[in-house]
Amino acid sequence: MVETLPLGRFHHQRLDLKRWFSTFLSSHKTLFTVLWIGAFASVFVWQRNIVDGFSIFKRVLVRAMPKLRHVAFNLTDFGAVGDGVTLNTEAFEKAVLAISKLGKKGGGQPNVPLGRWLTAPFNLTSHMTLFLAEDAEILGRMGGEIA
Repeated sequence: MVETLPLGRFHHQRLDLKRWFSTFLSSHKTLFTVLWIGAFASVFVWQRNIVDGFSIFKRVLVRAMPKLRHVAFNLTDFGAVGDGVTLNTEAFEKAVLAISKLGKKGGGQPNVPLGRWLTAPFNLTSHMTLFLAEDAEILGRMGGEIA
């Protein structure tokens, strides 16, 4: 026959724990403290979501180009390609030339959209605001190498 241990001592401890836990939670001070700690912790979680956000909910937002001058051009209107391989010097020069003709009218603004824009050196002009979209890169090319 298999012997079983009497539940006596362990059984009473289990009942005491249940009674202590229910008494602990029934206290208004304890309940208020637990709720306060939960609310305080949720503020930190909420703040983290506001600053960083969950990566699941992140979306790439395409912002509109601001118009800082009366006339704004998009670099792609001049044949530029933002793939990081195509040389866009001619497109930059055409945009600068078009804006240089608008000097007396307040100048212009060439907008460089998101992408990697490879170009050799070119001269800028007065009355011009060069605007790069967020994360747009202008890559310089000196001779045969990308700088």
